[in-house]
Formats: sequence, C-alpha cells, structure tokens
Amino acid sequence: MERAAGGEPVGGDEPPLRQRVRALEAQVQRQAREIRGREKIEGLQDRTQALETENRALRERVAELHTFLNLSQILAATLNMEELFRLALHRIGRALHVDAYALLLLDESRERLVVKAAFGLPEEGAGGLSLRAGEGISGLVAQTGQALLVPDISREPRCLEQEAFGLPRGAFICVPLRLQGREVIGVLTAQTPEPHGFALGDLDLFQAVANQVAAALENAQLYQRTQELASRDDLTGLFNRRHFFDQLEKEIQRARRYRRVFALLFLDLDDFKGYNDTHGHLQGDEALREVARLLLASTRRADIVARFGGEEFVVLLPEITAPGAAVVAEKIRGAVEASPFAGRSSQPGGRLTGTLGLAAYPSDAEDGLALVDLADRALYLGKQQGGNRVCAAPGPPPTDPAAT
Repeated sequence: MERAAGGEPVGGDEPPLRQRVRALEAQVQRQAREIRGREKIEGLQDRTQALETENRALRERVAELHTFLNLSQILAATLNMEELFRLALHRIGRALHVDAYALLLLDESRERLVVKAAFGLPEEGAGGLSLRAGEGISGLVAQTGQALLVPDISREPRCLEQEAFGLPRGAFICVPLRLQGREVIGVLTAQTPEPHGFALGDLDLFQAVANQVAAALENAQLYQRTQELASRDDLTGLFNRRHFFDQLEKEIQRARRYRRVFALLFLDLDDFKGYNDTHGHLQGDEALREVARLLLASTRRADIVARFGGEEFVVLLPEITAPGAAVVAEKIRGAVEASPFAGRSSQPGGRLTGTLGLAAYPSDAEDGLALVDLADRALYLGKQQGGNRVCAAPGPPPTDPAAT
C-alpha cells in the first residue's frame, strides 16, 4: 500500500481505530446534547414549579388582601360596638380558617382583660374569662404589646387560657389591638387543636387583621363619645332633657311589649332662686353639680338621671313600682336635706332641700307625656304643701254615686 510522506495511507480509507474514535466522539456529543436537553427540561420543570409556587403564593396574598379589604369596608361601616364585635369575629373565622378565636378588651381601669366576643370556645369559659394585665399569654401581650405564638399550649405553663378557655392542647396565637396612638386596648386570640398548627408567618396575618379591628374600635369609641357628649348636660354631666325623652319612649315601648313597670321622679330644689340671689350663680352652679352627684349616688346604674332644666331633675326608674319609687325618692330627699351645701344657712330652716313628684307606669298612666305631666303635678302639689317632701301622682277623681 502506498503511503504519503507522513506515513498516512494514500486515499479515502481510514484505519479502524480512527473510525472507532470518531464514532465514540459522535456518541459522546449526542449524549452531551441529550444531557443538556434533559438539563434544560429539568430546569424548565423546576422553573415551572417555582412559578406555580409563586403564583399560588400570589393568589393566597390576593385572597388575603381581598379579605382585608372586605373586612375594612365592613368594619368601617358600623359604629355600634356590639355589632362590630360580631362582624369582626365572623369575618375573621371565614377568612383565617381557625377553630376558636376571641376578642378581649382592657376595662376602664386597664387592669383586666374582658372577653367581648368569642367563637368556638366553651360558653361558660369565654363568658367567665377575666385576666389581669400581665397574666396568661393574653395579659402578657396586652402588657408588653408584643404578639406571641405558642406552638403547643400543653407545654406552656404561662398559658392560663388553656384552662379558662377549655383548650386541652393545640397552638395558640395572641396579637395586640393597638390604637393609632400606639396604645394597646386589648388582644385578639386564635387557637387550633393541632400542635404547631400556626407558623410564624401567621403572626403577621393576624396582626394585620387586629390592626383593622383596632382602627374600627377606635372609630366606634370616638362616635360613642361624641354621641354621649351630645346627650349630656354641660353643667352637671347628667343626661339632658332630649336624651331623657328618647329613653322614656324606648322604656314605654319595652314596657308595653313585655308588660313591665317603671316609674318617674321629678325633683325641684326649694327656693333655689333665693339661694342664687344670695350666693351668686357660680355657687348655685356648684350646688346643682352636688345635687347631680347625690342623685347618681342614690340610684342604680340602670336608672336614667337627667337635668330637666334649671334646678329641676328627672329620674327614670325601670322595673320599679310606685311604692318602690317612693322609697328611692325619700332616699334622694334625705340626701339633699343632709348635704352640707355651702351657704345653706341662708335658706329657710337653714337647709337646702328638694321636693319630689312621682308617677308610675302603668298604674298612673300608659302614655309617656301623661306620666311626665302627672309627676310634674305631683311635684307642684308637694310645693304647695311646704316643700321638702315626696308626693305621688294624684289619683283619678272619685266617682259621684249620685251621677250614676
């Protein structure tokens, strides 16, 4: 066989070894292409899975934002506290898929947490719960303002809610309710029966809900304070005449519907014009404020005490008959007579006194204005008799037998 100068065969034939090398190289290239192809497919699959995970997270986030928007709109639409509590918990339960939850607020003293609304908890447990600030997980959150997640309440000795709420086991979340001024006014709690049923990310979700509930509570409280100021007498702090008539109408409707009783008391200070003329209106105003304090101290929280005008006051006594109202009236009369008003020595008898008129529903009248008129006439009758006394509404005139 002829060979070239370099020793290679002349012509197109290659040695078998070279052919095998080329075949192996081609095979390696094909395998490399297949590997790269598989890597690209796997990469695309991983990317697709990652995109699906991101899309799922985005859908969940959109659902959360939609829930927050609905919750915000619904809570912003109500200014009634009880209705707000009910709506808030209803929406929280639907949106967050928790088994039990409660809303607790600090009382006026800010020393105790009281359940205002609850769902999924034993009725006797939720209704009787009262925790001091710093006590239990809820009290600790209210005191520190820091949210807490308890993975398993059976392993957390500080979780007094376990016994109070009747929760044998499971995970527990508690987040603070803060006003815009950052003041903590209560807490929102949630519980699931599975230990470790909450993740740390759930704290942010519950806190976002709690912030909306707190904002709605702040608006409702502001509205209530505005309404209360509109119904109060500036001088004495008692309810004013308009609020009294509103409450009288409601009491009339309730009494008619449920066949209940109530009574009215009218109080007028005796010779108060002379007191004002002698001591001046500033001291007279102080005397009126003192009478207001005496009225509140002599009545129940359920009673409506109002300044009717000038030195006249009115008391609405639900669930009290005429004899019971007479006892209350005498207590008020005695308290006014015994009070050491400044300058009382200038009054007749050396005392500042008051006269009270009394009328009862339905024994004296079944109409609100008629009751007011009867109590006023009874007051006038007591004035005619010398004052400093309690007079009941005059009964109907006796029937003349000769006229029948």
